[in-house]
Amino acid sequence: MAYQVEIGERKFTCLRGNLHMHTLLSDGTKAHREIARIADEAGLDFIVITDHNVYEPGLDGWVGNTMLLVGEEVHDSAREPQSSHTLCFNIRHDMAEHASDPQALIDAVAAQGGFTFLAHPFERDVADFLPEPNISWRDWHVEGYAGIELWNYMSEFKSVLKSKADAVLFAYAPALAISGPYPETLHKWDELLRTRRISAFGGSDAHGTVYQLGPLSRAVQPYAYLFRCVNTHLLIETSLTGTLEHDRAAVYKALREGHGFLGYEQPGSIAGFAFWARSGGAEATMGETLTLQDTLELRVQTPGHARLRLLRDGQPVAETKGTQLTFIGHRPGVYRVEVYRRYAGRQRGWIFGNPIYVR
Repeated sequence: MAYQVEIGERKFTCLRGNLHMHTLLSDGTKAHREIARIADEAGLDFIVITDHNVYEPGLDGWVGNTMLLVGEEVHDSAREPQSSHTLCFNIRHDMAEHASDPQALIDAVAAQGGFTFLAHPFERDVADFLPEPNISWRDWHVEGYAGIELWNYMSEFKSVLKSKADAVLFAYAPALAISGPYPETLHKWDELLRTRRISAFGGSDAHGTVYQLGPLSRAVQPYAYLFRCVNTHLLIETSLTGTLEHDRAAVYKALREGHGFLGYEQPGSIAGFAFWARSGGAEATMGETLTLQDTLELRVQTPGHARLRLLRDGQPVAETKGTQLTFIGHRPGVYRVEVYRRYAGRQRGWIFGNPIYVR
């Protein structure tokens, strides 16, 4: 559910949502409104459904207290493997006709007022018994996309199933499998941030698929469970009004500009996380730009005890254990935060904040 958070001297409404999922229109197992009903029961403020190469208009709206939004995940189905999946948001028309040319797709989405994120930019090869190809992003020459999917839950989950025994274990104890965004994805994000703004979010990639292994049959990672795992929290400076056009615009603006953070909610709620910077009497938080005036102060606050890391241009500049971190600096750069917490026997990724751009 939406909650209020103080970040520095400002107050925000924070919306908790889940992005990147599939319905019966592609390779999911439930219909749009049924998925939204499950999300409502999980306390989500919004979801964005992104079926493969199909867009069904006119389905945006409210189901209970959850705003249902519809985008599209586009890829070239004739390509082998079917790499470079593009998540298209705030669209009004089907974008699949541009699937064979990622740059043309990005441009076509922008032309209708939408924006794009690169889905699961790094995947890993999986065990031979899984019919799951490596569909990493392979067209890094493209320009004009808003951001990347920093953490894709299902990509990580399938990568740890090294044997059939692992598959059974993690199907019944999924918390043992998930540890955080891939290091290569974090490294690529920092590389991209050296040249321009790149926002990030966490996606569930929920399908609700039922798998069978011998006599065992189970819905592995059902929607209801995934909606309580990797979520994205977006900051808006006004409250939702219940008017679809207004509230949809607020969600998409925050997502596009990186006003928020993502995290894994099984180790503990991430609500209440805050990251802000102050210089010369001005303040900025995630997704915003701050002009450096002599001294720079950055603060991080977490809702529970954890290991906090502050990075500048991809390099750690401060680290502590606890619930707060304060850093005084004098250099411009791109500052972001990683938070890790011990859960299910080892340290796991917990919260990852979008950057503050200090110039």
